[in-house]
Amino acid sequence: MIDPKDLNKPSLRKEFAKKPEEYYAVELFKKEGFSRHTCKICAKNFWATEETQSCKDSSHTQYSFFREKPRPIRYCDFWNDFAGFFKRNGHEEVKRYPVVSRWRQDLYFTIASIQDFQRIENGKMGFEYSANPLIVPQVCLRFSDIQNVGVTGRHFTGFTMGGQQSFNYPKEGYWKDRTIELNFDYLTKVLGVKKSELIYGEDVWAMGDFSEFGPSLESFAMGAELVNSVFTQFEFMNGRVSELPGKVVDVGWGFERLMWFYSGFDTAYEAVFYYILRKIQGRIDFEVDNKLFRKFSALSSELDVTERGGKTKEHALLKKAGITQQQYENGIRPLQALYAALDHARTLLFAITDGALPSNIGGGYNLRIILRRSLSFIEEYGFRFDLNELAALQAEDLKGIFPELSDNLDLFAKVVDIEARRYARTRENAGKVIDAILSKSEKIDAKQLRTLYESNGITPELIEAEASKKNVRVEMPDSSYEDIIKGDFASKEKGSKLEVDVSGLQKTEQLYYKLAEQSISKVLLAQKNYVVLDATPFYPEGGGQEADHGTISGVQVADVQKIGEVIVHVMKDDVSASKEFMDGASVECRVDGERRRRLMVHHTSVHLMSAAARSVLGKHAWQEGTRKSYDKAHIDIAHYDKLSGEDVNRLEGFINSNLFNGIKVTVKHMDRKQAESEYGFEIYQGHGVPSKSIRMVIIESKDGRLIDAEACGGLHVAGMEQAIGTVKIRGTERISDGVDRIELVAGSAALDYFRSTLGTLSEAASRLNCDVSGVSGKIEKLMADNRALIKDSAQADGIYQDIIASGDMFAKKEVIMELGLGREHLVSLATKAASRNKGSVVMLTNPAGDVVCIAGDGSGANAVEFIKSHMAKRKFLGGGTPRFAQGKIA
Repeated sequence: MIDPKDLNKPSLRKEFAKKPEEYYAVELFKKEGFSRHTCKICAKNFWATEETQSCKDSSHTQYSFFREKPRPIRYCDFWNDFAGFFKRNGHEEVKRYPVVSRWRQDLYFTIASIQDFQRIENGKMGFEYSANPLIVPQVCLRFSDIQNVGVTGRHFTGFTMGGQQSFNYPKEGYWKDRTIELNFDYLTKVLGVKKSELIYGEDVWAMGDFSEFGPSLESFAMGAELVNSVFTQFEFMNGRVSELPGKVVDVGWGFERLMWFYSGFDTAYEAVFYYILRKIQGRIDFEVDNKLFRKFSALSSELDVTERGGKTKEHALLKKAGITQQQYENGIRPLQALYAALDHARTLLFAITDGALPSNIGGGYNLRIILRRSLSFIEEYGFRFDLNELAALQAEDLKGIFPELSDNLDLFAKVVDIEARRYARTRENAGKVIDAILSKSEKIDAKQLRTLYESNGITPELIEAEASKKNVRVEMPDSSYEDIIKGDFASKEKGSKLEVDVSGLQKTEQLYYKLAEQSISKVLLAQKNYVVLDATPFYPEGGGQEADHGTISGVQVADVQKIGEVIVHVMKDDVSASKEFMDGASVECRVDGERRRRLMVHHTSVHLMSAAARSVLGKHAWQEGTRKSYDKAHIDIAHYDKLSGEDVNRLEGFINSNLFNGIKVTVKHMDRKQAESEYGFEIYQGHGVPSKSIRMVIIESKDGRLIDAEACGGLHVAGMEQAIGTVKIRGTERISDGVDRIELVAGSAALDYFRSTLGTLSEAASRLNCDVSGVSGKIEKLMADNRALIKDSAQADGIYQDIIASGDMFAKKEVIMELGLGREHLVSLATKAASRNKGSVVMLTNPAGDVVCIAGDGSGANAVEFIKSHMAKRKFLGGGTPRFAQGKIA
């Protein structure tokens, strides 16, 4: 048996290589005359029918499957032929799973077909499958090779993995012999590979933590790796390695690679996008030298620009092919950019269709990278098409197997339009930022690259473009995109911060799921202010819902947390020395019922808001976070733009119309496979639930129409739905790129909110001397008056500056002027003028009949009499002092 100390790939390769007959030999090898060899170049062991010293791995073998006259085939037709072979051989075809891996807590995107069926529970991998054996056209997204896409001829960010899976051998399915028999038959009889050209290379496969692993056989022909057949045979649990009771065959057929091999084009991109390329070929402005490009393509099997020294190797390949740098930049690089744009458009279309959005958080970060990369290529090379056109062509080409893409083109266009405008704003500022860096050095390291992208949205292509404008050749890391992308794995949940050891304690009985509010329970641990009981009615904080409060034997419960299967009560006071809390003592638990009911109302209301978001905004509006507290709740949703007032009204309308007509909330446990089949992966709004049996919260209308169904461990208003009453959105905000927060109140909290709001309105009405209905009008008038005041102030200041500049007012002893200003500004202006010329008297009027007069200290004039004498034909309604007078002229 394998020693746990040897759980690494190099050691496993050596261990399996010692027993090839046990781990790699199959009946077909004997039947067809395959014998075992060792590669003289890389030392890999392999099986072949011919005597050869090379394993024909693509890293040291040129591609030799290119055809003088390639044979194009449509994507859907090729899939139907491929799937047809396996269906004729006892497999059932199943639909693809989403590219956003909602059922796995540890992964953002689906990166392999086997992931569709993997379910992790208590750290152990299990499988859920609807057929056995099966074949699935699983679209996968991987972002570790972005720089290679378009360049090497074989790399994609989005691709279809033809998943050939067989589970639970020996009870069901099949194992190695049948797997390689099917492999050989497809490759030789359908794809047309000659037996003499077929190589089976020995390798190993393992989960990242080696919890499951086994041997694998890679199939090569003419320099191309066509498929990898994985035999998941062992598990590592509790420090021991043992054979899995139910073994799994996981064959990942690289579908794009198969199409490429079959068609014989120079690159996989030409094979996959052939019919799209024909439609857009008139909208590209560069000449392709096919002979030159074929030279480069034949050698590109050796190329990986993301590896250390990749750029140097690329230059060496150009030299080897006799291609100058200028020929490469003018005749090859534009075509590579075109292929990359096609790949990226397809990846984005699948991702947006399945509910992911470009952003600066999570998996959306990588989507934004490829979107901006595509926009850069389209602009740099003057392609006369945009991403929306490419997406529409992709959707049409793939309609036969992925019809859902066509249904989401409008959403795709909205997202891309907003992202393009954001990127345009970024580019406006990019020049200055890049100039500042290049002024110090023409070398940019990995840390600077990541900072430039995360802080300024500046991609490596944008850096190169700006540097090119200044005739500067900037030096960047070979793996520039590897340095800024985020990996496939999602962030892990944070562990408990409670300073208490609960190891060895029994699982706490969860009385709160029976909605119990009282219990007599037994103390298992009392340490400082931490208490653990054998059973508790207190709901622990979880799923965004705050914990229950209340008392245990009269002592207040300030918080409740769950550590594994043990529930810890955080008391307001230290109870470790209290006799009431001795080990084994019985204590009385009382939950604050009013608080719990408010939390339940808010939790169910958040589910309703989640359903409303998907209905009103679109399927992409997935839940990104929630909080349910006593006086309010919020839900964070993925959305490509800030919510508008109309959006808010529609969201409220959706929820309250359903509440008005009546809803029914049901909480029940379901087998996970059944729940996924019945309700889809939208049940994982809070992301994956690591349990075979999941607790479902189902909200329906009174007539049985489904409103929402989610896997959830929180407390809800099942049986007392009327407690919700109404839901009111208090406000929304854009909390981060791609995420909007909706703050809401419901039930009693909504009533409190309405009372508080009405109270504030009533106070405002009182101060404004009007009733509540007139507050808006009064405020609008005050705002209009204020705007006029601000306008007058600015105008007055301008007039004063003009008067100062002219000097007329200060040269005269008597100043009489009519100005279009309010009285307060007439006073201000007259005061300033009189203070500058103390021997003058200043009288200012306006068209409204206001009059102001100020007599300077040395003028000897009386302000009141001055107005009367100069307005003799009109009546002065006002008064004042000898120095200052104001009023109206009638």
